[in-house]
Amino acid sequence: MTNKHHEPLFTVFKRNSFSTVKGIILRISVVVIAFIISMLICALVIKENIFDIMGTFFSGAVARPWKLILDSCLLLGFGIAIVPAFKMKYWNMGANGQVIMGTLIAIVIMYHTHTFAEQSGFNNFLILMLELLASITFSIIWAVIPAIFKAFFKTNETLFTLMMNYIAAGLVAYVNYALAAGKKEAQDVTILNQGGWMPVVIDKYFIPIVIIVLMTVFVYFYMAKTKHGYEVTVVGDSAPTARYVGMHTKTIIIRTLALNGIMCGIIGFLYASAINHSMNPTMCGALGFTAVLIAWLSSFNPLIMAGVSFGLAFLTIGTSKVSSVYRIGNNDLANVIIGLIFFSILISEFFVRYEVKSNIKFLNKFKKNKEVEE
Repeated sequence: MTNKHHEPLFTVFKRNSFSTVKGIILRISVVVIAFIISMLICALVIKENIFDIMGTFFSGAVARPWKLILDSCLLLGFGIAIVPAFKMKYWNMGANGQVIMGTLIAIVIMYHTHTFAEQSGFNNFLILMLELLASITFSIIWAVIPAIFKAFFKTNETLFTLMMNYIAAGLVAYVNYALAAGKKEAQDVTILNQGGWMPVVIDKYFIPIVIIVLMTVFVYFYMAKTKHGYEVTVVGDSAPTARYVGMHTKTIIIRTLALNGIMCGIIGFLYASAINHSMNPTMCGALGFTAVLIAWLSSFNPLIMAGVSFGLAFLTIGTSKVSSVYRIGNNDLANVIIGLIFFSILISEFFVRYEVKSNIKFLNKFKKNKEVEE
């Protein structure tokens, strides 16, 4: 019996190089085409003029520019928080829980100290500093616990951090109920008194935006210019190699997740003191998981992540406005559009990074004849 070797119809090779200009043109073209297809789908579903729908989309996206920038920065903030861990190939899926824990302790402090904070600006500053330190501490604890188990017991960090999200959400639900003194099962706790609130400069979202931008710049330089950032990259590429050259991988893992916790704690503090002044188990939505996709699409480059985050926030707000104006009743259509555009971006990234070679004889012969004619 003879074994016949069957070649696959297509072979995928990693590209050695791809023109930066061609890559940008390909990505932009794919996004534009996907957006036009999305608007055509909207026109078919809603049975309205496509240009009216597009007008509604763009007007809705830019109607509240500060909100648009804030949503972009929140996505960016969640993304840069997980970048060091993901570069280390530590798959941290617990950003939501880590941010929630930071918000939880800040709201509890605000709830019990708002009267003291309202007495003077200095008192308010002291409470804000206490909230910030407590938020960072709780988020570090929530991020480092799975890191310790990963470093010493080789546990699966993906499942561990996911479970920590559920525990954090449960703690928030319990604290909400406790602060309501058992009178009702409160869905959230909102601090209406302004004690412990961050002061407003230009706009209530201005300071949070500036802080997240500074965090982004810090992570960029941390990863690209520091010894710690280099160690993170080496551990991610090969942990045995890192150990061979004398790096303490356990220390690096725990230290990196502590940094992750610091950034999530700052975001949690911003939620409590400047953005929502409230907490509930679903306050972060899917930001922690969407940030993973943004980080991958941006090749973990914080500066590229800023553009991707803005684009996603623009799409989300615009499509939500379309759903609202045309009374679709939910965000399902918006989610379909965002999913379609994200899928198209993933396809473009595939062809930027990989080359597909056909092994079909007919196609190869056709290609050779075409090259001869040219």
